[in-house]
Amino acid sequence: MSGIVGTFHANQHIPLDQLIAPIEHRGTSRVTAWNNQFAAFAGIGITELAEHPGPITTADDGCALIWDGRLHAENSPTDADSQTQRLLEDYQDVGADLFQHIQGEFAMAIIDGDTLLLARDRLGIRPLYYGFTGKTLLFASEMKALAPWVERIFELPPDGYLHSKHGFIPYPHHAPEKAQALNPEASSSQLGEALEKAVADCLYEGVDTGVWLSGGVDSSVIAALAKEHTSTLHTFSAGLEGAPDLEYAALVADYLGCDHHERKYNQEEAVNILEDVIFHLESYDAPLVRSAIGNFLVSELAADHVPYVLSGEGGDELLAGYAYQREFNNDLELTLSVQEALSSLHNTALQRVDRSASAHQTRAELPFLRADMIETALSIPSRWKIYGPDPIEKWPLRHALADRLPDEVIWRKKAKFWEGAGAEHLLSEYAQQSISDEEFLQERIPAAGGPLQNKEAVLYYQIFRGLFGERVAEENVGRTRHI
Repeated sequence: MSGIVGTFHANQHIPLDQLIAPIEHRGTSRVTAWNNQFAAFAGIGITELAEHPGPITTADDGCALIWDGRLHAENSPTDADSQTQRLLEDYQDVGADLFQHIQGEFAMAIIDGDTLLLARDRLGIRPLYYGFTGKTLLFASEMKALAPWVERIFELPPDGYLHSKHGFIPYPHHAPEKAQALNPEASSSQLGEALEKAVADCLYEGVDTGVWLSGGVDSSVIAALAKEHTSTLHTFSAGLEGAPDLEYAALVADYLGCDHHERKYNQEEAVNILEDVIFHLESYDAPLVRSAIGNFLVSELAADHVPYVLSGEGGDELLAGYAYQREFNNDLELTLSVQEALSSLHNTALQRVDRSASAHQTRAELPFLRADMIETALSIPSRWKIYGPDPIEKWPLRHALADRLPDEVIWRKKAKFWEGAGAEHLLSEYAQQSISDEEFLQERIPAAGGPLQNKEAVLYYQIFRGLFGERVAEENVGRTRHI
């Protein structure tokens, strides 16, 4: 991950090093900046996880580009500098059409003379926010960088770009190719091949590799495929003593021969880090905060051993992995549900992954959400995703990898992230003691997004508002719809 910031059409001087200071945890390099010769106070800055020369500029220094991301396309350069240079050259050739054709994940800023362009990938894997102080637009990778400066913070929507002269422009709709497989078994085989390639493409030669391993199907198959490419694979799990996830993760790690690491925690530890977690997560959504406790701790653990990890995020959304999806009566309903789940990732699960990793100066690779993998998964008819003699979610994935893992793992039923970690009642019990009935009634309905359902949600909301005040637009805060 990287941290990017910038100002545009400024009528006041806002030092880029001050703007980026709250998100310096997103990188280890010194902050590097570029100021636009055509607009006195316009400029961009970046901090990365490795030494980097800073924004890439054209020969005349009139155009500059920074980004947080990684290209997925074949024959793309592998190092960050070369990828950035390639992007700037492509922008000079095709202009803003560049954004809709990028194969990868990105949040990007380009200042081209007197024009600013801000863009995100289709799913919103990498974050980007903006706001105004007077007539000056500021943007940053995280809300906390903008909070001291702007009147209101907005999330740049995924799947489009902001043009300073034309407003927000969505990318053209992209429909996946029709399924090439003639039956469920063939589609399963195609999916398995696509995931094998996706995992291989996420690995860095000569760099220690880790996997956030919950013991669920998604992270377990990622670990199984990654282990085939490395003699030493580190796996990391977090949960309460006796949590099911710890048991299954240890089973998988032992079966694959991984170097396994555990982080066990209790209620007191969870309460002690709660404010820190919400500060980094930038959300008060109760299911998201609850799951972020374990994610935050497992990321901290991983940071002591590896520079990056692989995560199984996205598998449930692509392959109809949620129990509620079994209730749909036809293919169309399930297909729409899959699309809804994918479109809500940017400010829920992907936000948790991004903030948990960046909080500890690491990065997370997401094999399930690489472009070719998405294309393959979406081409599979929905009726084959919940399938089998006893229909089960994510059937193509389980069937494809059934020979790589023990049956009790590959056919394990879905558990919510916090349930598997044993944390289902951990913070709700604390909230019952901390929030009075009167407080709950007074604060249970925020400005948008519907009422808060319980005292636990109110507790998180109070902490969030204490950290960020009223500057964050309510629509920025993703709300988990199915729990």
